[in-house]
Amino acid sequence: MRIAAALKTAERTLAEAGRDASMAEWWLMHVLDVDRTGLLIRLSDELSAVEAKAFTDGMARLLAGEPVQHLIGQAPFFGRMFEVNRDVLIPRPETEELIEWVVSHVGAVADDETVDVGTGSGAIAITLSLELGKRVQTVDISREAINVAKRNAEALGADVVFHEGDCLTPIADASIRVLVSNPPYIEADELLDETVAGFEPHLALFGGVDGLDFYRTIIADSKRVMRADWQLIAFEIGYNQGQVVKTYLSERYPEAETGILKDINGKDRIVYAVREGIAHGNEMDQAD
Repeated sequence: MRIAAALKTAERTLAEAGRDASMAEWWLMHVLDVDRTGLLIRLSDELSAVEAKAFTDGMARLLAGEPVQHLIGQAPFFGRMFEVNRDVLIPRPETEELIEWVVSHVGAVADDETVDVGTGSGAIAITLSLELGKRVQTVDISREAINVAKRNAEALGADVVFHEGDCLTPIADASIRVLVSNPPYIEADELLDETVAGFEPHLALFGGVDGLDFYRTIIADSKRVMRADWQLIAFEIGYNQGQVVKTYLSERYPEAETGILKDINGKDRIVYAVREGIAHGNEMDQAD
């Protein structure tokens, strides 16, 4: 079968099954070991027997709901490729907006003054380390996730200190100036798409009955770890959690500027607190 016909058939099959048809192209590029330009050049070629079998086998897994990122073993994030498997969440494009905002607002920080809570694949901590040029700390309760993130840090050349533990528990008192987290925030009884519920770790998805357990825990303990001259705190949130999380931050840090930012889809996605005297990435005062 010609590659063009195989792709068209696969896209139609996925769409009819209620799956994302674009995954067929992504999987086919992996099978053929080409980028999109290379795929377009080869559309009139015939699939070899080996290529056809690999493509068909992968299609069966896609139709069963397995994410194409798991088939490939990688997912893109902020222009880099990260290893992913069932032990970690697949990095989402919305989280790139969290990184962009943090990087654009952080002032001068030293090594180890930035912490990411909820390591997962390491996407946030590794990206922040590379973008800021500083060593970043990160925490996760899952040893399996940390192992994946360590491999990603090594592959990408990032300087990250990994802690195994619950939320901020392993972090030293008065040591942090920048706190970032995309914690589990899905409500316990929320029904998820089977491609998520069946293949991604529930430990990294669910945040208690109302989805807010980790925000409460992290914000409550943040006063212990944040330095007097802290700069900012930023969370990724669920679309309906902005006002509640903002209130938590405002109550804990009444002197700070707090706010909610929307994502590319117009949904509430980031809640932040910026210390008084910090503006647009420049430190305006020097608290001791």
